Amino acid sequence: MAEQTPALSWFWDWAPNAAGEARDRWEDLIGAKAAADLIERSGDLPPACHLMWGAGFLGDTPRWLPIVTLVEFREALRGDSAYLLGAVGAEGFDDDVREPVVEYISTRHGDGIRVLALARSEDGTIHGRVDAALRLDRPAGDIDVLFTTRVSTLGELAVIGDGVDALMTMIADQSPGLQLIDDGTDLT
Repeated sequence: MAEQTPALSWFWDWAPNAAGEARDRWEDLIGAKAAADLIERSGDLPPACHLMWGAGFLGDTPRWLPIVTLVEFREALRGDSAYLLGAVGAEGFDDDVREPVVEYISTRHGDGIRVLALARSEDGTIHGRVDAALRLDRPAGDIDVLFTTRVSTLGELAVIGDGVDALMTMIADQSPGLQLIDDGTDLT
């Protein structure tokens, strides 16, 4: 009988930015120190930016965690989605060490682009970068969503593209309920 390869799946959740029940749940999921770090980081963000925490599973086993992604919501520039190509470095950023891989993504509520590249940090180490953008088509008004994540291991680099695709699809599926407000994005 042939061995079956375990399926790759992703879990994503919004990082809480306050104490309380959400913090307790996060401490149970990832430990008190990691939860405190995420909560501290999410509290320092502008109103339209939010942290998400993800875990990649191989079968039922968590394998890659935590993967932290910055999600930024912007009012869509009418008629000009091309600016998103520059925002995600589709032609490369200065710290990229090779040409990026660009893939287009389609969801039920909009289309996007995902860029995966190897980049060099200020200290000279190499890391993987994934920058992505999604234009959400909504009756209440279109929203552009930008995703930024960095990974440092080859294992994470091998799977993070699928992880960001899953995150983009999850946010697109939530998009009818998202409302853009003057000082940021209301996600409730």
